[in-house]
Parts: sequence; C-alpha cells; structure tokens
Amino acid sequence: MPSTGYAHHFSDGNVPFGIASSKVHGNPQAVTRLGDDLLFLDCLASQGLFSSVDGLPSAVFQHDTLNEFAKLPRAIHQAVRETIRKVFQEGGISAFGSHGMERADRVTMHLPVHTGDFTGN
Repeated sequence: MPSTGYAHHFSDGNVPFGIASSKVHGNPQAVTRLGDDLLFLDCLASQGLFSSVDGLPSAVFQHDTLNEFAKLPRAIHQAVRETIRKVFQEGGISAFGSHGMERADRVTMHLPVHTGDFTGN
C-alpha cells in the first residue's frame, strides 16, 4: 500500500498516472493522486469530468495498464491533467466527490504498463 507520508509530492503541480485497485474498486484501473487521495479516473470519466477532452476514448481508464492511454497524443494527456488541476484548484479534493476517491493507504498499486518482450527474443 502506498504511504500517506508523501502527500507533498502529489500536488496539483504533479498529476501522475498509475494503476491501482482497492476493496471498493476491485479491478486494477487508472488513477491519479492528489495529496493522500487517489482518484479513480474511470469513475470521474463516467461522471462526465473529461467530456470536453477531444479524442479521449470512453473506456480508456478501465484498462489494467496505462498502455492504451499512453498511446494517445500528448495533447490528450495534457488536457486530462489540466481538467484535474482546474477542478482541484476551484473546489479542492472534495470537488471530485467521494465515489471515485480513496485514501492512499487503502489501495494497492500495480505495475502501470505492460512492457512485453523488450529484449528482442
């Protein structure tokens, strides 16, 4: 489980993407972290948070790796981050609602990407 002692590394200036699961969110899926809270991105997407992000596939955050999201143009990654920042700056962490949010010490982190056979064999 991720530690809650590193909240200062996860401000709205650093919106990282990762993969996590929990008792509530049983399947590993895309998340970001703000402070000591993880936001399950598919929950936010289903609430329409990213509806203004052109080119963002509807189920891209449901995958158990970030590979499909990583394939998207950088402009889409930036737009997702900017949307998260804007909501956080305007309303704080509570602006995301509690449905897609979990404390860092209540989730299990997973490898974020599938690397396959990168040795060439």
